[in-house]
Amino acid sequence: MRDHPPVSLTLITGPANSAKAGMVLERYRALAARAPLLVVPTVSDAAHYRRELAESGAVLGARVTPFSGLIDELARRAGISRAPIGRSARLRVAAAVAAEAPLSQLRESATLSGFAHALVDLVTELEGHRVSPARLSSALRSWAASDAQRERYAEEVVALYSAYRRRLQGLGRTDAELRATEAMDALRVAPARWGASPVLFYGFDELTATELDAVETLARVVDTEVVFSLSYEPGRNAFAGRAGTFALLSALAGQHVALPARAEHYDPQSREALHHLERSLFETPSGTPRPPADAIRLCEAGGERAELELVGAQIVELLRSGMAPGDIAVVMRSPESSMGLIAQVFGELGIPHSARTRLAFADSAVGRGLLALLRCALLEGSALDLLTWLRTPGLLRRPELADRLEQTIRREGLRAAAPAIERWEAEHWPLSAVSRLRQAGAEGSRALLRAIGAELAWLFAAPHHRRAATLSTLEVPDASALRAGQRALEELAELGGHGGLTIGAAAIHEALSALELTLEPASPDWPAVSVLDPLALRARRVRALFMCGLQEGEFPATGRRHAFFSDQERRSLAEASGLVLDRREDELAVERFLFYATVSRAERLLVLSYRTADDDGRPQVPSLFVNDVADHFDDRIWRERRRRALGAVAWPGPPPGPRAQRQMDALSGPRAAPEPIAALRSQPVLRELRERPAWSASSLEAFSDCPVRWLLERWMSLQRLEADPEPLARGALSHAVLETTLRRLAEQEGSGRVTERTLPAARRLLAQALREHAPDFVLSADPSRKRAALRRLELDLERYLEQEASSGSSFAPRHFELGFGMPDDDSAEALTIGAHEVPSQVRIRGRIDRVDVDPSGRQAIVYDYKGRSAPEAGKWLSERRFQIALYMRAVTERLGLEVVGGLYQPLVGRDLRPRGALADDAAPELRCVSADRRSAAELESLIAEAVALAVETAGEARAGRLQSRPRTCTPAGRCAFPGLCRCE
Repeated sequence: MRDHPPVSLTLITGPANSAKAGMVLERYRALAARAPLLVVPTVSDAAHYRRELAESGAVLGARVTPFSGLIDELARRAGISRAPIGRSARLRVAAAVAAEAPLSQLRESATLSGFAHALVDLVTELEGHRVSPARLSSALRSWAASDAQRERYAEEVVALYSAYRRRLQGLGRTDAELRATEAMDALRVAPARWGASPVLFYGFDELTATELDAVETLARVVDTEVVFSLSYEPGRNAFAGRAGTFALLSALAGQHVALPARAEHYDPQSREALHHLERSLFETPSGTPRPPADAIRLCEAGGERAELELVGAQIVELLRSGMAPGDIAVVMRSPESSMGLIAQVFGELGIPHSARTRLAFADSAVGRGLLALLRCALLEGSALDLLTWLRTPGLLRRPELADRLEQTIRREGLRAAAPAIERWEAEHWPLSAVSRLRQAGAEGSRALLRAIGAELAWLFAAPHHRRAATLSTLEVPDASALRAGQRALEELAELGGHGGLTIGAAAIHEALSALELTLEPASPDWPAVSVLDPLALRARRVRALFMCGLQEGEFPATGRRHAFFSDQERRSLAEASGLVLDRREDELAVERFLFYATVSRAERLLVLSYRTADDDGRPQVPSLFVNDVADHFDDRIWRERRRRALGAVAWPGPPPGPRAQRQMDALSGPRAAPEPIAALRSQPVLRELRERPAWSASSLEAFSDCPVRWLLERWMSLQRLEADPEPLARGALSHAVLETTLRRLAEQEGSGRVTERTLPAARRLLAQALREHAPDFVLSADPSRKRAALRRLELDLERYLEQEASSGSSFAPRHFELGFGMPDDDSAEALTIGAHEVPSQVRIRGRIDRVDVDPSGRQAIVYDYKGRSAPEAGKWLSERRFQIALYMRAVTERLGLEVVGGLYQPLVGRDLRPRGALADDAAPELRCVSADRRSAAELESLIAEAVALAVETAGEARAGRLQSRPRTCTPAGRCAFPGLCRCE
């Protein structure tokens, strides 16, 4: 039997900047002839050290990889050819296991969307520790003892883990941890398979169980040299969180090289302060406090934007002084959550920057569109899902078609995708993608996965159809989404292809929704300020380091709890059974080390930034780590801290960018109110206004209320996406229902006048008319609210009919919706008002709601329906209400009747009496407000003045005299377009 080689691990330890990297790289170069492998924490670290080795000229084709690459190499050399299933496939297996398992304790938890993720994390941990289902069952039985509740819980956890392993075996597949374990076991049996390639590790602070197993396999079994570099120094509080890792590795080490602290990596002018910080951080301060010497600064900001502006201004200073952008790093705990604001602020300051960010598949353009299409075709998609898919970039050559569909959806209250699809296909063309997915869904999982993959590829390619173009920065996430989506679909297809899991539309949607994209920064050759998280900076140094967001709860972060077993339960499990699982008992020690490792990366300048408030002004608490740093320096570090208040515009020194300069100029310049809306100057528009064939009375009143709103809504026909406001739709429906009711009453009874005798018939006709006309008007997009609104309208109109029956008027409705000058029917000619000279004349068109005529057929009263407001005659001129006066003049000239009154008829409210102007000797039996009675001369004078006011208003409209009138713009007395008018 072959003897195992002696332990060949060389452990290199030391504090930050103790030249550990130099020793590792020097050893790598010395071992170049034996094809060594350098293992670093991240892909970006691998690229960094690959360049460094190549630039040194000592190594060509250097092999540098993250830990996953080492595991792949172990499997390849061990002869393990099976590729592990990916994350999407594992989640699908876990979801299927959870759905099939007979659960009681975990039944409710298993229905949550994150349960499959938690189960996969538990399986990963157990497999990494080489815990089999049998070993777990035995350990949990000892842990549960005689506790019935614990026993049921333990049984269900074991059942889930066992079912997962059986499912993988049945599929003939393996996962990453099992594959790694299989590879290491194969090497333990045949160590020669690895060969003589040395392996060097740099930049790792902690190791997972699988990673530690790999290091141990290489160190104890394989006859090769293994070098591991670890930041550690015994006896220091900063390294307490890494004492466990050091203990595990030192037990494997045949040689331990402890490097002393060194200061030459720091710039000479910053060396004393930065080296002092590295040596004393988290220790009890002793001796005379040191000066920060402009090597360590504090920044205090009110809000996240102010913080980024403060940091950005200092970066601009460094760039202007000659520092390269690549020598500067901005560290945040979660950069991806602030990337939008970072891009905005740094873009305004002209700071080139790059970041490695994470993005959900559903947040990319193609991912969002694909998921929406899948919901529309095979799941309970909404009408808004259809819009989301149609608005995927490049899908429609005329994107405004989607806007029109949205208007239809909102106005008609369409909620489900099916009626929205029907409406689209009725007006445009068949949505073949929806049909293809439905057909594929009927053919089975593999056909559906192929069809979804084809639609994903098409959505990605659509914006580039017949275009030869490289991807812009904004399009890079779509490329990542395409790659991740295709990989996930392939994984799911492999599961279904082995006769195992049934994968339907819901499972595919869930798998794609769970995808997270990793967007790598721009090319390393592009000089840019790096924006990254603390872990991404572990393996390299920068000249200037800005640590942002040093708040309690962010840094140090609050510890995450294990999903299945708490730390206390894991402790008792270890005591009862000897099974030791991962615990997060001293998160503060871990956070201390991470902070220490990060601040030690600065060579010239370290800036610690914190906020005293968020962007809404709510107070925030700075991290105690800031105090831990400041305690080792004199009070100048506080006195000289840079500050920026929430919402600040001014800068104490030169503005850091063009936008800041403009803000400063505006701040120091004279205050001036925004210029008012100017009159129209376009000659074609003015000519069209002057030559307009006729003006509607309501349009002139709208211009009088607010010329700007008239321009947008009446002249430019600005259309809103939402349905008409309920009062407007209600008013239009009321007009239609009353016209139909009174017209049919006149046909049945010989008169449209509502009396006590004809009131029952009028009620029946009203209900019938409401049923007929209601489908044509959208009172609300909410069906329940629409039913309530219709019932309320019916009651209001019945109440109006009752008021009409008791009014006592002898005038009877004869003309309904009487039009004059209207272009769309055979109505009478337009009404001409104004002076006899043609340029001063104004032609008026309109449609009168109702004209009542007395029994003699000679006198008439004009009615105009209103909601609640019915302006009295005394306010016509002051409130510029002239519509009904124009209608009275039109009836006189077009019908040859003597108009003795013009009344606004309210349809809602306590008092339904009509208001307006009525000749004092006309219709004496009509119940009205006595103040509205006028003599014949007064009535004629009122009409003449109102007509003159209309002529004046038409003249202003013809001249294009725009003016903001917020007080009369809307019934509520507010501007309808404050962003345009700038009056509110």
